Amino acid sequence: MNHDSDATVPATDAVFAIPDPATGSIAPVTLHAALTRIAQGAPDRPAVLSTRFAPLDHRGLQQMIEQTRRQLRLAGFGRDARIGVLLPEAPQAAVAIIAIACSAVAVPLDPRLGPAELDQFLKQLPLDALLIGSDGDQQGRAAAERHGLTLISAEAAADGSPALLLDMPLAAQPASDGLPLPDAPAFILRSSGTTALPKLIPFTHRNMLTAARKWQRWFGLDAGDRCLCVSAPYYSHGLKVTILTPLLAGGSVAFPLSPAVVDLHEWFDALRPTWYSAGPALHRAILEAATTHPEGLGAHRPRFASSGGAPLGQDIIDAFEQAMGFPLLEHYGSSEAAQIAVNTPVERKNGSVGRPWPETLSIVDEDGLPVPTGQRGEIRVRGATVMPGYLGDPALNEVLREGWFHTGDIGSLDEDGFLYLHGRLREVINRGGEKVSLPEVDAALLRHPAVADAAAFAVPHPRLGQDVAAAVVLHPQTGVSPSELQNFLRGELVYFKVPRRVQVVDALPRGLTGKVLRHHLADAYVEQRSERARQAGASEAASPLEQEVLALWRRLLKTEAVGPQDNFLDCGGDSLLATEMLTELEQMLGRVIPESVLVEAETARELAERLENLAAHVIPVIDFNAQPGRTALFWFHGDFAHGGYYIRRLARLLGSQQPLTAIAPHGMGDEPIPESVQQMARERLPLILERQPEGPYRIGGYCNGALVAFEAARLLVEAGHRVEIVALIDPPTANVRPWSRAILRTLDRVLPDSYLARAYEALSRFGETSKWPYPKRLANLAWKLTHRGTRLVQQRLAGEVAPPPTARDREVRVRFLQYSLVMARYLPQRIDAPVVYFSADYTSRAWRNMGASFESYDVLGGHHRCVKDYTASIATPLRALLEDSAAPMPAQSGLRLPLTDPVKRDGLVP
Repeated sequence: MNHDSDATVPATDAVFAIPDPATGSIAPVTLHAALTRIAQGAPDRPAVLSTRFAPLDHRGLQQMIEQTRRQLRLAGFGRDARIGVLLPEAPQAAVAIIAIACSAVAVPLDPRLGPAELDQFLKQLPLDALLIGSDGDQQGRAAAERHGLTLISAEAAADGSPALLLDMPLAAQPASDGLPLPDAPAFILRSSGTTALPKLIPFTHRNMLTAARKWQRWFGLDAGDRCLCVSAPYYSHGLKVTILTPLLAGGSVAFPLSPAVVDLHEWFDALRPTWYSAGPALHRAILEAATTHPEGLGAHRPRFASSGGAPLGQDIIDAFEQAMGFPLLEHYGSSEAAQIAVNTPVERKNGSVGRPWPETLSIVDEDGLPVPTGQRGEIRVRGATVMPGYLGDPALNEVLREGWFHTGDIGSLDEDGFLYLHGRLREVINRGGEKVSLPEVDAALLRHPAVADAAAFAVPHPRLGQDVAAAVVLHPQTGVSPSELQNFLRGELVYFKVPRRVQVVDALPRGLTGKVLRHHLADAYVEQRSERARQAGASEAASPLEQEVLALWRRLLKTEAVGPQDNFLDCGGDSLLATEMLTELEQMLGRVIPESVLVEAETARELAERLENLAAHVIPVIDFNAQPGRTALFWFHGDFAHGGYYIRRLARLLGSQQPLTAIAPHGMGDEPIPESVQQMARERLPLILERQPEGPYRIGGYCNGALVAFEAARLLVEAGHRVEIVALIDPPTANVRPWSRAILRTLDRVLPDSYLARAYEALSRFGETSKWPYPKRLANLAWKLTHRGTRLVQQRLAGEVAPPPTARDREVRVRFLQYSLVMARYLPQRIDAPVVYFSADYTSRAWRNMGASFESYDVLGGHHRCVKDYTASIATPLRALLEDSAAPMPAQSGLRLPLTDPVKRDGLVP
């Protein structure tokens, strides 16, 4: 079913024009014409009733309209003049708004606005005059004076009705007496401003007459109906639905003494309405009053009540109808388009806001295309109830496209054409690509037994764009912490919808219509975060490492609002940013850091403490990409200078389906360095067997780690296990070349340990140029020796003093010489396992006979940078080898993979 109709809605909506009862002709669609006809047909019928004022009939209302028109013209105000109405009494304000709208443009104003808010509004919408009460409205007078507005003073009518006697200065030249046109604004309203500053909404005479007639048709209203008005006349719903709609049906509107105090006898028995419409909060208040004081209910009952503005739970609806004895029907509308869909006493569905008027509503996807039945999309509406466009800022009218008003609400239509709401686009935030419905978070919080009221709201996030926060009001004598609420929500919502911060407040900020002012919560949150930033700036870190951690967090989170006691995730971090933070910490500290350290550390201070503890206690093995049932790659990372932090990138490039266990070299921290590579392998072998007692095994390593990996593989094969692959990244060739092996054997007999270590270092350095032609290699060696001596002479002549090595430099140098001595004495034996060699500086030729089969890959970056900056040049072929090595292999040939060209640089590999 396609809910978008190709039929054109008539531009004039002639179906809603009001025929003259005497002639049957169609009169201009204006409030003046409509109310004049009603007054002519039934002048004595009540129009405005209230507890405070005497009744005003349609004749009296019409007289007020005509008198106001004459006075406005004499004061120089024509039909386009904008007249603000600032009156505290709702019945008087309603009569004044109607009277002015029939002659000019009425601008209802909330009398509770403070001076700053009133000034903001008057700057936003310049007026020609301001109507205030004559009994000392000093604020209105001062505002009119500040903005240079003509002041119109209003006194109560002598008959005690809500009609007014107006006093305004005469103009030197009266204005033309032309009446407003059908498509001219009758009044200008402000949006409720739940998510941003209020917008200015002009509503034309045709808009209003069409909206009223729709409501009358939906509910069968006629001159005998009366609406109880408990909504403010300064806002869209109060003025359009509960004041003008009953009057334009020829009926009446009744105002209680106070809409804030539910008096069942006054509201229903004394004023005797046949219907009313309000927000959910008022329906709940009526239900509570009826439940607590059932004696206040008399015999009179309205025909129905309507609810809009916010969702109303079915349990409330059921309880209300049982207690009150008449239906409570949800509807859906907006300030810009009036009422869009309604449930009626004849047709209703639980959970739905009712059926829209035919051919006026469409549900569309992000591309503006109609969606199938049941699918969610944005609600757009069209027709003569849609405003002509916002005032003041043309950019706002982007919501009016191709004859449609895009509401920003998310909805769906069922097979019977009933509309269901699922939140607002403005209430659906984009959290780094994940969509979060704020009402959905509200509902989840309200499911906690301690939460009485809740509102989620969007807050700015430097990385995600937006993030979720929430404020809650707790039931009296209950206690629950924000962290407990977050834990509760993790069982109710997908992880990205859980608010990063939950605040407990005394009350939620709400507007007159009862809507939560989410942007007020967001503004307060930003202010609090700024204050935390100031406090964080004044807070001193306990240690240099803590200072480094805080500096890193602030840079990654792009905010200074981070202190030693803050949590990374609470401050706006996420899993991706945590990974980046971990990588930078590893580079900062020069070692692999287990992810568990981040999980266990609640604050920056705790993280710094754990990192300091980690530096003194070596973790010899760290597991990555845990995948039960899949064969792990045991990797001897060999980096005793920087802790092997390249491993994390290698694990990521190998893919999440390939488990990797990183095994640290000996000598980190206080761990002693064994005297032989064989002993290193034997001491690390239990770490492998603990995780995988049986083969086949996958073993690999880098530099000195490659030698230990090769020996560990030999031990496994010797023990009868199958080894699928031995991957070696640029191990020294001095250990396998026949001539260098002979030199090392000889030197070991005649040289002290320290000299043997340096001899091995020299052979290794010479081996790093093994891909060069011999003349170039010898020339390079001579240049280094000459350059080194020349440089020393130049430094002495210039008086330069080389900076002394740091303690860490000396520590690494001692460790390097210890490893050089161990490796100088290691002469590997051939193993019955496939060997794959990744050649950076060292040539692979010397290793080709060391395994049952052999493959070689040239990689980029040289011996030191290949694992750090060009990891992908290793990971790409290694990943393919690991995927293929699980397949059965010929007994003698082992792996038979083709030789490949050097792979692309890291920057070109995903």
